[in-house]
Amino acid sequence: MKLTPLLAALVVTSAAFSQAENYPEPLMVVPGDIIVSKTFDTEEDIDKATFSFRKEAHHEIADGILKVIPPVVAYEGTQTDTQWASSSVSRAGLVGLPQEFVCQFRWKYLKPTDPKALSKRSVYIDLGHRCIRTTLNGEGATLKLENHLVGKEAEETSKVLVTENKLTLDPDKWYDITIEVKGDEVIYQIDGHTLYGQDDLIAKERANTFNLDSGGVGYLIDEIVIREAGEFLPDWADKRASYQKN
Repeated sequence: MKLTPLLAALVVTSAAFSQAENYPEPLMVVPGDIIVSKTFDTEEDIDKATFSFRKEAHHEIADGILKVIPPVVAYEGTQTDTQWASSSVSRAGLVGLPQEFVCQFRWKYLKPTDPKALSKRSVYIDLGHRCIRTTLNGEGATLKLENHLVGKEAEETSKVLVTENKLTLDPDKWYDITIEVKGDEVIYQIDGHTLYGQDDLIAKERANTFNLDSGGVGYLIDEIVIREAGEFLPDWADKRASYQKN
């Protein structure tokens, strides 16, 4: 059966929404039109127009999963000697996104076999490189504004908005994450925990508006869906007040 253009659009939209069934529901805004939808079924999902791999991070796609690998793993045994050949940083991100959006993605940190690397495990979820940053490690999570917003030359180059010691990074565990950013507010929902921040700096211009950086041996992304940030939800004023009290 040949679909009309309208029906075809509805089918595509419905499919993208079904991918997000297991994600936390947005708390702050109404999700708008889809900007990016990646299920990593083919190499076309990591086209250079929307995806960027930095600091010589490598990647591969298999069975609908994107695997991002640090250079130190990718170059093992090859005698490669480049600027980042010994780096354990896996860095990937999306480019060309608007300032405001709703991002939902499924992600897993791969467990290092080296005990020292495991103990130092960490990941940065950045809205703009070193701008709005949530850090997860074995000791907890921190939402802060980093030096590209606060100022590289400032006495304090980061501004902590909230910490959550009960939200720790577990290796080999799938995380369904929802992030919303609108105006001067941002909210992350990760594994039943909510990290909320409000600051004038959040509304500033940011480059590379979504990045995932980790140490160790890499990570997996199952899918990612990004939508425009619509209007505030009707009950957001009450929710905001409750977060501001915490």
